[in-house]
Amino acid sequence: MAASIFISYAGRDLKAATDLCEALETAGFTCWMASRDIPPGENFQIAIVRAIRAAQVMVLVFTHNSNHSEEVAKELALASQTRLRVVPLRMEDASPSEAFAYEFATRQWIDFTAGWDAALAQLRQRLAATLAAPEPAPEPTLTVVSLDAPRPPRAKRKRSPLGLLVALILILGALGVGAYYLLAPHSKPVAPVAAPSAAAKPKPAETNDVPF
Repeated sequence: MAASIFISYAGRDLKAATDLCEALETAGFTCWMASRDIPPGENFQIAIVRAIRAAQVMVLVFTHNSNHSEEVAKELALASQTRLRVVPLRMEDASPSEAFAYEFATRQWIDFTAGWDAALAQLRQRLAATLAAPEPAPEPTLTVVSLDAPRPPRAKRKRSPLGLLVALILILGALGVGAYYLLAPHSKPVAPVAAPSAAAKPKPAETNDVPF
């Protein structure tokens, strides 16, 4: 079940986390807890990753136990990777270890050691304002295009049946004209011979013979 609030806590702090979850859900918020919302047989780690990615806020129950919990440190690191808002709740007077000091440097605590009711009211206001605020825009990604990458094939143009028919008629007409010139007999016209004119008749040759 997806919920807007992911409650991160150490296993030994189950009672404090359960009390907090009940108080928030009574106020109208939807919460997710690993001990309650992971059904039997489901992969524990996969369920936690999906719940963190689906949530909008992580509420961290910070105590001496969570300060030394590797699982809580992993959940906090995943929240940082997914840019999930984290609200730390100081349930005990414990100083953050090196694993948590960097994450908590820019986050404002809600101190439950001073009084449960006042801190819970402050937490409700913080959650209502956080859930109403727009989610941070994702960082722009740089797309690298390789010059050696094969180009996608061009989409083939669809030709209409009328265009194909016209093209076929033109091709058949061109083939018919070519066949006609190749197969039809052709002879060069013979020029008519003009009749010889009288002026053009040869004169009889003159001779010196004297008749007897």
